[in-house]
Amino acid sequence: MLLVGTYALLFLVGPALSVAIESALRDPSNLGNTCTVPAGGSESIDDAPAILDAFNKCGQNGNVIFSNTTYYINSVMNITGLKNCLVDIYGTLMWSTDIDYWLNHSLPVGYQNQSTAWIISGDQVTVDGHGYGTLNGNGDVWYAFADGKSNYPGRPHALTVANTTDSKFQGLRFIRSQMWSLSIIYTQTTSFDSIYVNNTRSTGGAGQNTDGADTIYSSFISFSNWIVDNGDDAISPKANSTDITINDCTFYNGAGIAIGSIGQYKGVYEIIERVYANNIKFIGTLHTIYFKTWTGEQVGYPPNGGGGGLGHASSLVFQNMQAENLRGAAFAISQCTTFSGAAGNCSSSEFQLYDITFKSVSGTTLSNDVASFQCSAVEPCEDIAIIDESLVLSSNGSTANSYLCYEVEKPMGWECTGDACVGGTATGSC
Repeated sequence: MLLVGTYALLFLVGPALSVAIESALRDPSNLGNTCTVPAGGSESIDDAPAILDAFNKCGQNGNVIFSNTTYYINSVMNITGLKNCLVDIYGTLMWSTDIDYWLNHSLPVGYQNQSTAWIISGDQVTVDGHGYGTLNGNGDVWYAFADGKSNYPGRPHALTVANTTDSKFQGLRFIRSQMWSLSIIYTQTTSFDSIYVNNTRSTGGAGQNTDGADTIYSSFISFSNWIVDNGDDAISPKANSTDITINDCTFYNGAGIAIGSIGQYKGVYEIIERVYANNIKFIGTLHTIYFKTWTGEQVGYPPNGGGGGLGHASSLVFQNMQAENLRGAAFAISQCTTFSGAAGNCSSSEFQLYDITFKSVSGTTLSNDVASFQCSAVEPCEDIAIIDESLVLSSNGSTANSYLCYEVEKPMGWECTGDACVGGTATGSC
């Protein structure tokens, strides 16, 4: 019965979301004032005040233009109250490397004690990077500073879209973001199209905790035509993310699409519902899709500690996935997430995962594990379907045939072949 509902979601939710978002976007052609942001021309001159002034003058029924030059951002920007505003970014915004400043002044995001360098908030906002408008976080200095420290307090996200409705962000490039490239919170009916993220170090490899995008308390959010090369989650729906679509994307080298982490706040009920992903390529990623919830016992406090949260993730469909040299299990669940080095009882989570479908995945993998599902004994995972899967080992072309599980009820289309590893993890498997 649940599977029937899932297939209805599979065919209806994705197209419906796209139509809803596009129909809600206002045509910005009939605008009033136009403000071209002047650039100081030197990293010693902070261009943030000029940017704030331009938005103050043209943020409502206006057009803000960043020229094809470099803007040096040495201080935080909190831009709110936008209305029917078109933002054209033709140049590069370059953030300073003054770590002490950012650790002490970055703006609270409103979740997990995370913070950000730039907040944009408003209604009927269109931000267009035209394929080359770039946000450069100078991330090399942050990757060296935060090496081994996952969620370092004060380390900022590059951009946070907060309290925004009926808006569109397109054609942007995020290069070496300080931490997460994009966080989306308290936002509805907004699309993010043709976005490029490269959070690799200039010396090779990728920075830690450099997610492409994370959604929090947001609904009807669409991601399409993304390319992400990073060292962590490509896109991650988190607490109270509903009606999220991810279409026609390519992800390199990171962990894959992450559901969560979630269940971090003791006694708080949160949900993730109606997430739909279609036509995704995963090249050298750890997983295609993985889930991470905290245990039922609180160990420490956010951003790196927590647990004891309540809720569920359900009505999730992931289909038409192509893999190349996956590094771990294609599909993974860990209900023992920790970032502090200490985990609670891995079988104690009260956050439930159910009605999840993985359909039509093919390609190559370095692991024989198609699935590794470590679920909670308190709230076991239910109704997980794996349909039309054809993964082969990169080493010899033989079929990947291991399905590991712990506390999974009513699997559909697959049978458990062994026990999943039970242990603290931040990446969906031991």
